[in-house]
Amino acid sequence: MNETATAAEVQRHLTTEVQRRAHAAVLRESTNEEARTVDIAWASEQPVERWFGMEVLDCAPASVRMSRLNDGAAVLFNHDPNRLIGVVEQVLIGADRVCRARVRFDTCEEAEMRFKQVRNGVLRHISVGYRVHAYELEREEEGVRTYRMTDWEPHELTFCSIPADASVGIGRSAAPPNPPTTPPTTIQTTHPEIRTLMDETLTPAAQQPTTRSAAEIDTERRDAILDLGRQYDTALSIADVQTACRDGHSVDQVQKLVLSRITAKHTDTRGAHIGLSAEDVRKYSIAEALRAMLTGDWTKAGRERSASEAAAKQFNAGTRGLLVPFDVMAKRDFTAGTASEAGNLVSTTLRGDLFSDVLRNRLALGRLGATMLFGLTGNIDMPRKVAGSAVGFVTEVAALAETAPSTGKVTLAPKRIGGYIEFSKQAVIQSALAVEPMLRQDIFNEYQVQFENAAINGSGTGATPRGLRSTSGIGAVIGGANGAALNWAHVVGLESACANVNAEPDAGSGYLVNTRTRGWAKTVQKAANLPFLWDNGAQPLNGYRAEVTNNVPNNLTKGSSAGVCSSVIFGSNWPMFVMGSFGAVEILVDETSLAINGMNRLILNAFIDCACRRAADFSVMDDALTQ
Repeated sequence: MNETATAAEVQRHLTTEVQRRAHAAVLRESTNEEARTVDIAWASEQPVERWFGMEVLDCAPASVRMSRLNDGAAVLFNHDPNRLIGVVEQVLIGADRVCRARVRFDTCEEAEMRFKQVRNGVLRHISVGYRVHAYELEREEEGVRTYRMTDWEPHELTFCSIPADASVGIGRSAAPPNPPTTPPTTIQTTHPEIRTLMDETLTPAAQQPTTRSAAEIDTERRDAILDLGRQYDTALSIADVQTACRDGHSVDQVQKLVLSRITAKHTDTRGAHIGLSAEDVRKYSIAEALRAMLTGDWTKAGRERSASEAAAKQFNAGTRGLLVPFDVMAKRDFTAGTASEAGNLVSTTLRGDLFSDVLRNRLALGRLGATMLFGLTGNIDMPRKVAGSAVGFVTEVAALAETAPSTGKVTLAPKRIGGYIEFSKQAVIQSALAVEPMLRQDIFNEYQVQFENAAINGSGTGATPRGLRSTSGIGAVIGGANGAALNWAHVVGLESACANVNAEPDAGSGYLVNTRTRGWAKTVQKAANLPFLWDNGAQPLNGYRAEVTNNVPNNLTKGSSAGVCSSVIFGSNWPMFVMGSFGAVEILVDETSLAINGMNRLILNAFIDCACRRAADFSVMDDALTQ
């Protein structure tokens, strides 16, 4: 240690260089493999030996500027900004004055490797990069000075392989610090020797202007952005990189964009797709993939195998069967020997393009604007404010009452949905192209219909998602003890049930009804000599949009009205209802259970959930008589 460091040298070092510390503090027991998170301790008040003396990071909440970390700061490897492996999700300072954080790993190749090393206990050291804004000389004993950093700002957290001093659990990172282009202009300190330097000019070397030309600086900026584009091609598109280079965006701006995309990965609908072209989607054949799985010959199903492997990589999932990506997206026996089933599909003159599918309930929630999240990988917590603060009037010197808002969260967690189709090996081998419409339509359409049915009617008990009608706190319009014929007052009442609790309808509003309700509304007038409930045009019901699907029930019971009541739903802001799908649809082929009959079983597994972010935005009438 250099015991003769001057106050000027200490000041220059602490305020013009990014400081770094390494810790042996990965909390393996808090690793969550499903959510890809790990809890770490990244700073404490343990003194660390520096060249100028001992350094102590003051870990009082008032001393640590947390804004960067709270804004989703970068998690790096070995302090390399080009090796972004994750994002900071939560930070806190405990009563023991130890700074802790929960970080989430990305799914890029290096992040996968580092996360595995953390789980295996190989990668254990955490380092923090930070800037010092204010410090003071705390004490001086036997020629050794101890400085306390009383105002410091962490910039990034990093997993490091070789800390300089792991023997004490905390030490200086082996990577040398890089000084910023300009130092802070002010220093707050209580030490007299340093205070006298506050208005002094730094040495010429510290103020040395750059000798690089503007063109060289811009070239370096563009190269760094291109490197980020190559390394994080799943987060940055070619258009993103081109725009950043053309419009003069800084490297820091692009890094923040990467972080925001990584943070939003679990809620980014682009994750639903693996990038198949329109031609690939058109030619994708589930039947060919089934034939390949049955025969082991993938020569004619290379497209399907590649798509499955891409989906597995995209969602970090493995399978013994086939993953069907959302780009291409049940129970029915399917054999070649029965004419009404696959038998009619064997003829060489069969017109697959004229195939007629079974009639299914229409899909409506997407058209109303419900939020659709596809390709999720981990549980999703959506925070919400349950109740706001309360204020009141008091006399001139009376004490104010304490108040605070109440918060909560809504969680999406995977709920399994699936079914199976029984078919013969002969059906697939003999007529793969003819079988294809049946397989594709049955798998994809039935999955969508049942997903939306659960989103509307799910009870929320057991393995069933909680649908909109079962959500606690939504508005209610009651027809009567035995139901009531739907009329204009009921229609307006649904709108008012939301507006009366300040969920004022806007462009995202609309009604959701079944076909019986639509038919009824076309024949019933609002009042004598007034138009019918259902008008023509894009906003046919009470001046709002209306979508129609028979997933909205028409067989409900109220009192003596058994099995004839319909549900009518109104949403003042449909994006407040969220439907999430986790990973890709998985298809497995069971060749053994029915082998003695020459049959196989195609099994579909998918994982979904739904939730209402704010119940006040919705209202329902469940006893409308519409026939």
